[in-house]
Amino acid sequence: MTVIKFPNTPANQMSNTAKLALEMEREKQAVEIFLNWRLNQDDWDTYNPTERDLEIVAMFGEVMNFVPIVAARLNSKLAEFICKLKVQYDPLEKQND
Repeated sequence: MTVIKFPNTPANQMSNTAKLALEMEREKQAVEIFLNWRLNQDDWDTYNPTERDLEIVAMFGEVMNFVPIVAARLNSKLAEFICKLKVQYDPLEKQND
């Protein structure tokens, strides 16, 4: 990953920004590698993605590379997560007061 220094950016700000960008890129790559491994296992359906895994996929999913079966299984896990949220709280359901 290459970090580009924009004109008029203070050196200390560039340093902090570059460090953050590199840290986020490393975390994205780690999650990508882990999900490609974990969701390619026979017991993939028992895995529950962590909140951070979901955050990383939300931020970087379009540039992450997943093998086709892992991408399909990740879609299944994301849909499962959404369904669980809906069961926990459905704003369209009448609330008992």
